[in-house]
Amino acid sequence: MDFRQLEAYVKVIELASFSKAAEAVFLSQPSVSTYVNALEKELETTLINRSSKEVSPTLAGKLFYEKTKEILALKYNSVEQIKNLSGNLSGRIDILASTVPSLYVLPKIIALFKNAYPNVLFNVKQADTFEVSSGIALQKAEIGFSGDIMENDKCVFKEFMSEKMVFIAPYREEFLAPHNHSLDKLLYEQRFISREKGSGTRAQYENYFAEQNIQLNKINIYASFDNTQSIINAVINGLGVSVVSELAARVFIEHKMILPLKLERALPERKLYYVLKKNFSHSHLIGLFIKFLLKNAKTFM
Repeated sequence: MDFRQLEAYVKVIELASFSKAAEAVFLSQPSVSTYVNALEKELETTLINRSSKEVSPTLAGKLFYEKTKEILALKYNSVEQIKNLSGNLSGRIDILASTVPSLYVLPKIIALFKNAYPNVLFNVKQADTFEVSSGIALQKAEIGFSGDIMENDKCVFKEFMSEKMVFIAPYREEFLAPHNHSLDKLLYEQRFISREKGSGTRAQYENYFAEQNIQLNKINIYASFDNTQSIINAVINGLGVSVVSELAARVFIEHKMILPLKLERALPERKLYYVLKKNFSHSHLIGLFIKFLLKNAKTFM
């Protein structure tokens, strides 16, 4: 058993294809098949189901995949630590992030980090909160970012900053009055633009609505979007009112494209979290990035 075999096996599982795995590790498909067959022979068990069109791991294959990812991460971490003794830090950080962190937090943090460590490459993929936690559990990325905590016994969620939520409306005469608005009238009488299920923002504001005795099934939901920017654009165009991240809405409020509404009881702040796989040997780059993140998160407040 060697690292090339392990790397090939991991790619077969992640890409659900021998041919795609071969391309990813720069080998021929027969070579990848030979590597996987050799692993199965050595372990005396079947790792991959081959009976259907799509490749999938057996129960033993899933366990071996998780352990193999840990072995390869440890190898990578050790090699990079030795390489970086010279002080020329390099490497790659794979990130899964929900909408607000991916659009409004990570670009600034990564830019600051790259100023200090220009040879570190970032690969950021956007997902909803559920996909972030499940992706980290399956080791699709080394670190995740989300606006809510999902129950997952393979992940740990750590708060790194908090942000405000804001109730927004089109910049129109009916909303310009300086008085505090009634939450039930806004939700029952105005057209409400909702985030999709699985969104951390939606989970946060629905919890708040429930605490204010709002009946969620009576909210006048007029449309639903899967990202914050689409919701803001919908509000700008008069489609309805909504609740979004203040970070996302800030520039549009400053340019008087949307109105932040004052409520009789203000919306609470919400927490943002970074997500790691439990009991996993994380690279030194992840540790360095987390320290940098915690030090610089206050720049967003």
